This record gives sequence, C-alpha cells and structure tokens, in this order.
Amino acid sequence: SQIEDIRMEPATNNEERSEAISANNVTDSIPENPENESNNEESESSERVEETGVANETLDEGEVTEAEGSSARNAETGEANETSKTENQSLVNSERPSYVNARNRGSFNYEKIERKIEEEFPEDFMTTQVPTLKELIHVGEAPATHYKQGDWVEVRGPDMVWRLDRITRVVKIAPDDWDWNDPLNEGKDPTWIFSYHAGNTRDICEKDLRAPEEGLLHVFGSRPWVWQQWACIKLENALRFQRGHENDFMTMDVQKYVAELWEQWMNHPSNADFKTVFQDERIGDFGRAELVGHIMKPFELIDEIKEDKEKWNFIEDNNMSVYTYLSLFGSGWIVPVVMAAIQIAIPILLLRTSDLRDKNFSNAFRVRDHEQNEDLDNIQGMAITVLILYLFRVVPETIVNFFRAVGPSGSAYSRIMSLREKLWVQQEDRVGQMIGYKADIFMNTFFVCFLYGVNVFIIVNTSDALDVILNSLAFEFVLKLDEEVVSSSWWDPHRRWLTAGSIEVIIQYTLETRFLKSATHFWRKYDIPLGRKSLVQNDIGGSNFLKDTRCASRDSEDAKFMTEDEKKIFDFAYVAKKNGHKHAISEYSKGTVHFDRTFNFILTFFFAAGDGGMFNRFSSYRTWSRWEKVLFVSDIPEMSSVFAADGSGLSDALDNVKHSDGNEFANFSSIDIEDDKNFKLELFWRHGIDILTFRYMFDGIKRAWERKDFFRLFFNPFADFTLWLAYAAQIIFPFYFCAVFVAVFIDVVTDSS
Repeated sequence: SQIEDIRMEPATNNEERSEAISANNVTDSIPENPENESNNEESESSERVEETGVANETLDEGEVTEAEGSSARNAETGEANETSKTENQSLVNSERPSYVNARNRGSFNYEKIERKIEEEFPEDFMTTQVPTLKELIHVGEAPATHYKQGDWVEVRGPDMVWRLDRITRVVKIAPDDWDWNDPLNEGKDPTWIFSYHAGNTRDICEKDLRAPEEGLLHVFGSRPWVWQQWACIKLENALRFQRGHENDFMTMDVQKYVAELWEQWMNHPSNADFKTVFQDERIGDFGRAELVGHIMKPFELIDEIKEDKEKWNFIEDNNMSVYTYLSLFGSGWIVPVVMAAIQIAIPILLLRTSDLRDKNFSNAFRVRDHEQNEDLDNIQGMAITVLILYLFRVVPETIVNFFRAVGPSGSAYSRIMSLREKLWVQQEDRVGQMIGYKADIFMNTFFVCFLYGVNVFIIVNTSDALDVILNSLAFEFVLKLDEEVVSSSWWDPHRRWLTAGSIEVIIQYTLETRFLKSATHFWRKYDIPLGRKSLVQNDIGGSNFLKDTRCASRDSEDAKFMTEDEKKIFDFAYVAKKNGHKHAISEYSKGTVHFDRTFNFILTFFFAAGDGGMFNRFSSYRTWSRWEKVLFVSDIPEMSSVFAADGSGLSDALDNVKHSDGNEFANFSSIDIEDDKNFKLELFWRHGIDILTFRYMFDGIKRAWERKDFFRLFFNPFADFTLWLAYAAQIIFPFYFCAVFVAVFIDVVTDSS
C-alpha cells in the first residue's frame, strides 16, 4: 500500500522509496505480505545500527525509528521507562498527530504524508501552479503507464471542453472478470485498467485525456491540424446515411479510415520535412503516439457515440425533443413549428375558458368562493393537495431539467447540448441550427416555468374541484408533447437520425470553416511562412479560398485525387449510371438524404437554398486540388528550439516560457474547483453568471462584429436574451411558487377559523 509505505518506511531507505512512489504513484490492489515486510524492515534496521555504530545518531529530516528515538532519549535523560510519554509529548509540541499505540515497525513520517496529500489534493491549484512549456511537451520513451503523476495533460470535462490540468494520481484496477483465486492466474498480472486523477477531478478515463496542444504545436507545428481539417472533409465525403452499405455511418470504422488517411498524408513526397521531424529518435514512440492520439480525438468520439450505448444512450434519454432534432439538422421545421403552436395555444385557451371565480388579479391567490360555499372545502382541499404535490415534484424537477438543458449533467442529452453550445460559441452553425438550439433551450427552461406559473394561477382560481385535476393533467400533457412525439414509433425509433446528427455536429465544430474560407485567416491560424503565402494564394485564387462549388465538382471526378479503391468505385458508378441500374447506382454512388424532404423541396424550388443533405453539408469544400497546395505548407519548428544542444533532453530555455496574458497556452483554464463533486455545478453557475450579467451576450456580439457576420450581429442579442430569461425565470419560479403556497395556506387556515 502506498500510504503504508510512506508512514512506515525505514529511515535510511527514505529517499529510494520516495523516488519509487513519485515515479509510479500507482495504487496497487494486491496487499503486501506483512511477514516479508516485517523481515525486510528488521534487516534494514540492523544494517543501520551496524553502519552508524551509535544508536542515538541524528538522521536526515528527523526520521528515526521508535527504537532509535527511545535509545537516544534514554542516553540523554536516563529515563527509559518514560520513552513513550516523551515521544507523544514531542509530537504534540510540533502540532503533529499523536498515536497512543506507537508503531513498532517504523516511524511516523509527517512531512512526507503532508507533501503527498498536497500533491494529490491540491488547493487553489491553477492559481499557484502554472506550467512551463517544457512541462507540456511529452517526448521520449513510453512510460509504464500512459501518464504518471505530475504530467500536464488536457482533460475533457463534462461540458465536452478540453482544459489543461495536471495528473495528481494514477489508479490501476484489475478487470471485473479477473479471478485472483484461479490457479491459472497465479504469478500473472491482469491487463490493468488505469484511471487518473487530475487536479481535483477524480476517476478520469484515458479516453478523456490527451497531450497538451501547446506542447505539440511547439514540437510539430500546425501542419497536423491542417491535415485534421482535410480529414474531416474526406470523412464526410465517405460517410453515408444508407443502411446496409459498408460506409453507412453506423457500420463504417471511422478510426481505421482516418488512420489510412494519416499514412497517406505522412508518406506524401511533399511531406518529407515533417516526416523527418516526426521520426526523430529524440521524440520517440511516446511523442509520436501523443500527437496522433491528440489529432484523432474527434474521430474517436464519433466511434464512441455509435458504440458506447451506456454513455450515449439516446433511446432511454427522455429529454430529446423535436427542437433537439432541429438544433442538430437545421431542417425539419414543420413538426417543431406545429408543436410550438400547440404548446403555446393550449395554455392560452385554458386560461380564457376556465371558470375562474375572480378576474381581479389582486385576489388571484385567494382560495375562497363566496358564491359557492357548499363546494368550498373540496376546492380548497384539492388546491392544497395539488400545490403540495407540485412543491415536492415540480419545483425540484424544473431545477434538474434546467441543469440538464444548460448545464453539464452528464446525460446523453446534456452532452448533445454541450456540443451544440461549442458550435454556437464558435459561430459555425447554420441559421436553422441556431434557431433550433435556442428554441430547445427556451422551451425546456423558461416555457416550463411559465407554464407551471399559469397552471398554479388557474388551480387556485378554479371554481370546480374536478377542474383542478383536469387542468393540471392538461398542462402536463402540453409540457411533454415535444418529447412524446420523439418517443413515438414513427419518428426515429432506433435513433439513427439523432446519432447521425450528433456525428455531423462533431465534424462541424472540428472544422473551422471561417479559416477555410479566408486565405488571410488561414495563414495566421496555421503558421504559413511569408514566402509561401503569395505563391499558394496565386495558385488557388478565388475569394472563398478552399470553398468553391465548381472546383469541388470538377475535382470529385478527377482520378488523380482518388485512391485506387475510390477509382474503382467511381468507374462502377459511371457504368451503372450509363446503363440505368438503379440498385447499382445506389451502391456505388452516394445519394442525397434529407431529414425533411418536404421542407428542403420548398427551399430549393422557391428560394434555391436547399443543402446537400446528410453528410453532404461541406461538399463545396471538397476542392482537392486546392487542398493539395495547403496541406504541406505550414512551417516546421526547428528541433534546436525543442531539444538541448548536447542531446540530454528538452531545452532548459523552455522552462522560461509560461502562460501569461501576452502568451496564452492553448486550453488553459483558471477554474479552480475545491471538490470534484462541485465541478459540474461550478461550470453551471459560472456560465449562469456570464449570462445574467450579459457578458455572454456581449462576447457573442463582439465575435460577430470581428467576423463581419451581420446576421449574427442582430440575431445573437435576441437569442441570448431568451437564455437570460431562462435563467431569470428559473431563479424566480421557486420563490413564486413558495409565495403562492404560503398565501393559499394562510387563506385556507383563515377561512376555516
């Protein structure tokens, strides 16, 4: 046990044991043999006595065994029978914990335990420990575990955002199916499952960790990130929404496909300079794996959404609504518009047709009826009963649902909303997606509070006890209407559309189209040397840089931009089209699939604004001839700026480079959470404060202005104000409901007396 090693270790072996713990820091699930440990410590104690020859010699750091401490005190005071009392008093005087039953096998190492606790449970971590650039670079030989204590990594949080943090502990656990009592497993080690603690975040899976982007950029430059953009375009071109086809998004091995693209790019003759750096022996297998692992994370997430049915369980999550689909696809308007009209109309009609006892708002919450005294007791009893039910069910449920909609709750719906939030902040979503996203939040937050508020008003003013129940049921039906449609068998029974939409969003936010449409922005983002800028720009031409529909159409039929497999498929598709074989055409040629064909037909016929459909959103970026000119132009860093001249390791100059206002590290976060359990709530409330103080709105306006996006400049303030209303309503609603409940209760008690 790691803790036992620290508390009981022999004094002379202290530094050696400390190095071992610091290097590995792995909690082993196999207990040590107490007998062997005791024998080892007795042997080491004997060696110390033989080496020193003096029992009372003072050791480093004040670390002495109980027996040695006792001998020293006996020699000085001559009171051997008072040894235990003296030692306990010494610990009290130094403000260290005292133990009545002192350990006979070793000493109590207070400083080391304190140091280990500070390392594993840091307080005010990000404000006291800022990494240097040297600490963000992972190169050399691969360690025993992927990461070890002290390594700086990026952690994917519950809001799907990557943040820089430091590993504080590594935990290894045997698989559930490993049987320690099986004779066949004797003397063998299982395939350990490792989890990590980073900062104050506990139990992090390895798939939620990656190497720091800042360190990788300094070693490899920006060229791999240009490849990542190109790979997203290639992947979208290959994916299909076609059940039974080998490239159907649910069956295609995405990671295998992009790995082949990586090898193709790596071995391209124009990429020889990067390949030389990539294969540098000083970078090692570990450094190469860190780069590939980082770049491949979006594609790993795509496969995870398809395969991890526990984490991404779309079928069991009841929060998916028709507005969620609209926020993903930006199309399929007919059903959401109809549902919104019904959900708004029914409460208005109920409010207008209800037989309210008093139309005067000043008496709105008085459950008295002077005209129908014979039924007053039933009305009051029913109203109080429903209000009590709402107090224990509705108020907590609205808070939880609000957290799921706008906070990182960890549900599948919450993760989708986090992905959409990233897309909204990047301002990469389409108009339909923007409206759908804000409608999804609004209808699941502000509208819920508003609807329950109206229902409470009707309940306490209804003149018939039965109407109290019927109106409550009607409001519950209205609230769940948009989710009930999604749960019906005709909508999306296997959640194929929802899964496909989520994959499209991942591709969409990974692609940074604002850089792909502007040569100037592209040069700045991906470190293109001055000498290559004008040359490449003259070759490409055009105002939209890598976006050109005509060029994309021409390049899609050019064999020199195809692999051997792609050439064969293209030839088969050509022959099938020429001969009119419909089934063969659908097999070899990628068709157009729309979530809402009717709405797309209207857009195309009347406005000429239809899109390419599923996995064809970025078809105008398939300008392979232009991509070939930019894939290999990003500058490659000099290895002299990374490694020491004598080859001893990383350059010491990297220790002088730290995160600062003028030199921000990628994905650096100053958020410091005292407790892992509060991390999600902390993110939620920080986001809420930004919204309520209008900082969130002004940041969006600023980004829209910088990008000259005039539609967002006018749309964002309105959309973000609806989010402000959602937070404000959620804060007010519990107080409003409690005030109504107290007023009604006092009114009933007063009337009874």
